[in-house]
Amino acid sequence: NVPTYSAEQIQMFRDGSDPILYPNTNWAKETLNDFSLQSQHNLSLQGGTENTNYFVSLGKVSQEGLYKNSAANYDQYNVRTNFDANIGSRLKVGLSLNGRKEDRMFPVTGAGGIFRAIYRAYPTVAAFYPNGLPTSGIENGNPALLATSIGGTNENPTYVVNGILRGSFDIGEGFSVDGFFSTDISESRSKSFSTPYTVYNYNQTTQNYDPRVVGGGANQKGDLNESQTSQSLEVSNIKLNFKRQFGSHNIDAFVGYEQSENNYHTFSARRINFPTTTTPELGQGGAAASDATNGGYSSHFTRQSYLSRIAYNFNEKYLLDLQGRVDGSSNFPSGNRFGFFPSISAGYRISQEDWFRNNVSFFDDLKFRASWGELGNDNIGNFQYFDNYSFNNRYVVGNTVTSGIDLIKLANPNITWEVAKKTDIAVNARFLGNFTFEGIYFQQNRSDILAPRNASIPGSTGIVNPYNSDPLVPAENIGKVKSHGFEATLGYSHQGTFSWGVSGNFTYAKNEVVFVDEAPGLLDYQSQTGHPMNTYLLYNAIGIFRSDADLATYPHVPDATVGDLIYEDYNNDGEITADDMVRSKYGNIPQMTFGLVADASYKNFDISLVFSGQAQVSQYVLPESGTVGNYYSSWADNRWSPTNPNGSYPKASDRSSSAVSGGRYRNNFWLNDASFVRLKNVQLGFTLPT
Repeated sequence: NVPTYSAEQIQMFRDGSDPILYPNTNWAKETLNDFSLQSQHNLSLQGGTENTNYFVSLGKVSQEGLYKNSAANYDQYNVRTNFDANIGSRLKVGLSLNGRKEDRMFPVTGAGGIFRAIYRAYPTVAAFYPNGLPTSGIENGNPALLATSIGGTNENPTYVVNGILRGSFDIGEGFSVDGFFSTDISESRSKSFSTPYTVYNYNQTTQNYDPRVVGGGANQKGDLNESQTSQSLEVSNIKLNFKRQFGSHNIDAFVGYEQSENNYHTFSARRINFPTTTTPELGQGGAAASDATNGGYSSHFTRQSYLSRIAYNFNEKYLLDLQGRVDGSSNFPSGNRFGFFPSISAGYRISQEDWFRNNVSFFDDLKFRASWGELGNDNIGNFQYFDNYSFNNRYVVGNTVTSGIDLIKLANPNITWEVAKKTDIAVNARFLGNFTFEGIYFQQNRSDILAPRNASIPGSTGIVNPYNSDPLVPAENIGKVKSHGFEATLGYSHQGTFSWGVSGNFTYAKNEVVFVDEAPGLLDYQSQTGHPMNTYLLYNAIGIFRSDADLATYPHVPDATVGDLIYEDYNNDGEITADDMVRSKYGNIPQMTFGLVADASYKNFDISLVFSGQAQVSQYVLPESGTVGNYYSSWADNRWSPTNPNGSYPKASDRSSSAVSGGRYRNNFWLNDASFVRLKNVQLGFTLPT
């Protein structure tokens, strides 16, 4: 192959002698700042009398965007008030009100699009020419411009109000009643106006900078999208409580009722082909009927819950807690609407035993506990127990355009709660005065998980939609997943003139798919069943073809040549087919997570550090490389080539997504170990003297 660039041209890229034709652009540096500032201000006032207390606070939070000349910005203004009063000796009332305004501003291109442009844009293209004119970047997307307001802005103000009215009444003899009514209201608006702008390409023949208009919407004219979303949640709760002590016996119990109502409404409108970008208002867009569109959606969700609990302890030594709740959800049909979810927990503080205290000085406190319980999940789409229809297609009847109605989802009249059964066995300890320890073994079995029965239904039925779209078949309570593991936390704290402490935590959680609807006859080693969630089905890359002799020795896929990956013939049938794909050991959910927190203080100074990490986790990453983007340096520097036959990466290709060693045959060469340990936060503090 003839090299794209000569040695002389490569030297000009290196030394910057011709920044017009031979630039060397660091797109991250051109687009991103090294840091962005955040600020927070708070003012509070509190006081009261013997029977009243009040608290008022005002605050402001500001965050700058990370981009250079950024259109991104965030300001939040918040107010909070609390008021509590005793009315007589038995009645207590309280009111809390919280409100905030969030002002968000973004460029019209989202962060995903900007960062994608950063890592795809060629270093051999300038961000700006020496005369200051912007270039077209990658596919007319210059990330140094995309992050600014040159292509328009997206304004997103949000208003949130929360209020809680609460009260309690002491009946006497250990009985009391308490309750609350809360409301959460939010309203969010979005106004995204995409505007055209001009980029330039240097014409080496004419030595002119040829302009090109990009951005905006259709025909590179202004494009305005506006939407408004309103949400409200109202919750009412009342409980009858009983709390008494009978000698060494302590009882704390309640029965209660709670109901909630959630409403959601949104509408949107769009106008395109603006004759001018100086009037970003819906009424100023293109005049054609097809230049204006609108849409809307609303939902309504309610829940009822009957709650009960009885907690018993004997001398803070033996502990027993029984709970039960009945939950009803509007997401399920009559007959399947309510679910009963009980739980039980017990504890034994052995350190409260006299014989233990008198003989074991190592422990200051030691408790064993265990629990079992069920929980239900109704966080699913609304009205799945009805056939769902949508105005999807448009038909011409005579000379009239008429909307058509499509059936988009078959009903499941038996839909009901997803259920999780969880068991915990734990020990809590404080020992040698300064040490604390908590260890928990847990297992959880999730059943009745909603999932469509896709794989086992043949396409000839007509109820499985083609092209990977949402299937007509409804979700059914058929999925099952189990998990188990343990958590441990160990801490040490020393108090004094120089105080310091450290606490480490570790969690191991392994999950396994017990049942998911899979196609009949699926090979065992390709099945999701019996493997962790979110695993990958990939060819196993066992090396690189380094010679024609290798090609003749190993079975290979069509079009494979020297420099491509060798795929394992897993079933030993002498050819590479889809049957040779194997499920990965780990998915993208870490089985191990861990962290460490350390802090210290001396007089008015303090410092804290937070470390976090994960292990036994994999992430598939195939970069967009070739004519559509850049190569990672690890691939570019170590790729196979005729001059580097022992390279550890496969050869370069025009487009990695369709390459033999890339996306055409998804393989585990690109499955990365996603384990890490990182210093997440360092905080230094100084407290001003009083």
